[in-house]
Amino acid sequence: MSLTRNTLAALLCAVAVTLALAACGRNEPDLSKGKAAFVEKCGSCHTLARAGTAGTQGPSLDKAFQTALADGIDRETVEGIVHRQILHPRKNSIMPAELVTGEDATDVAAYVAFAAAKSGDDAGALASAGLAQAKSGEQIFTAAGCAGCHTFSPAGSNGTIGPNLDELAAAAGKREPGKSAEDYVRESLLKPDAFLAPGFGNAMPSFDGRLTDKQIQALVDYLLKSGGG
Repeated sequence: MSLTRNTLAALLCAVAVTLALAACGRNEPDLSKGKAAFVEKCGSCHTLARAGTAGTQGPSLDKAFQTALADGIDRETVEGIVHRQILHPRKNSIMPAELVTGEDATDVAAYVAFAAAKSGDDAGALASAGLAQAKSGEQIFTAAGCAGCHTFSPAGSNGTIGPNLDELAAAAGKREPGKSAEDYVRESLLKPDAFLAPGFGNAMPSFDGRLTDKQIQALVDYLLKSGGG
């Protein structure tokens, strides 16, 4: 979702219609749902500081809108731009069209518009939306956006950007003598560039500081035990 001045100018003409369509059926978007859906569906590819995501496969949404916001664009316009790009990504983009739809797309666009290039932290109910409220391994896997990049049968995911995690348990135990499968998976979550699976680059952000120790352990257990480890 790269926002050059030319791209921004080209999109502005569609914003009024986009906003009108996005608002149908509800008075206000749900920012908490938007944040949770963003973290789950978009966070593995995009950085958005207030959402706690640090994806690098796609552009940083803080940087994408920083200059435009400083130049005076309002956040309602940002919402319209984001909503339109969710539904109609640029040609040759790795981002699939309609990754989220309907009210979910409206909520995600509203949250990105609220949070992009904004200092500080979310407060109240919004602070606990997304990763912060995920407790079980399955919940964390979903909230962290892992399904968007990895195939993992227990989660029903079929992403292809990263390695197939159905094979993780078997591969992890063989990778390095003296290192347990649990150690390897934990390292992969905290230092994803320490070892790259053959054929894959490193598009995965580190979860160091983004997940608590308990969440890391829950996710490690889920990936290994659910995957047959």
